[in-house]
Amino acid sequence: MTGNDANSLRQFLVWRNLATYRGLGFASHRHSHFYIQICLPDNGEVKLRGRSGVTHSYQIACIPSGASHEMDPVDGSMTLIYLDPLTTGLGLFAGRIPEPDHAAFEMKDLVSESKKEQVREAVQKPGAGVRSEIMRILDGCWTRSPQHKLDPRIERSIAGAEPESFCLDNLAREAGLSVSRFRHLFKEETGVAFLDYRLWLKVKQAVHHMAEHPDLALAAYDAGFADQAHFSRVFRRSFGMNPSEFTKRTFPFTVSFFAD
Repeated sequence: MTGNDANSLRQFLVWRNLATYRGLGFASHRHSHFYIQICLPDNGEVKLRGRSGVTHSYQIACIPSGASHEMDPVDGSMTLIYLDPLTTGLGLFAGRIPEPDHAAFEMKDLVSESKKEQVREAVQKPGAGVRSEIMRILDGCWTRSPQHKLDPRIERSIAGAEPESFCLDNLAREAGLSVSRFRHLFKEETGVAFLDYRLWLKVKQAVHHMAEHPDLALAAYDAGFADQAHFSRVFRRSFGMNPSEFTKRTFPFTVSFFAD
């Protein structure tokens, strides 16, 4: 993909525990999301604001899971990579945390220009091997920490998790634990509250629905939200935009979903 096509198309590739965006740069309202986000602008810098409201610039930014941030408009095109912190992102960036007043940390010392180019090329060639190619490139940039492995009971609970089956009572019983103990263990192991993770599963399912059927009420119902208003609030908190902006698709826009 070259020339005007590359500059006009906005493309999302989505797997169960990994997603990528490739296309024109954009700005976002304040939000936070479950996934780790890596921002790779083709040129220039990414400007982000954390909770303090102070703007900081990054050549390659990594936004940790749950970090509140907003992004200034990015010139030109960019690539975004979203990693599930419990699976594809588990053990990455050990010891690296944002400095005070920052929403992200700099990764230019970890990702070379040639690696950036490899990622950019990989996400523009969607196919069965794209996910493994992206992970191969990223794993070549750093070493995962071997220090932490999820408790097998928690690991089983999130394997193939879907909103309708991700029930606290059932999962606690399958793990042989009380509800309160399982809830505590889940937060202790993952760093995420059980209900917050379930909410993220519902958001992902709604996005999947919206990619095929741009009816927000049906997407909210399909994912198990109480109503469209609740879904819209959660979506804006997660992505920094309203779901109606996602479905309007003012620019050429594609979303492709893949099995793992």
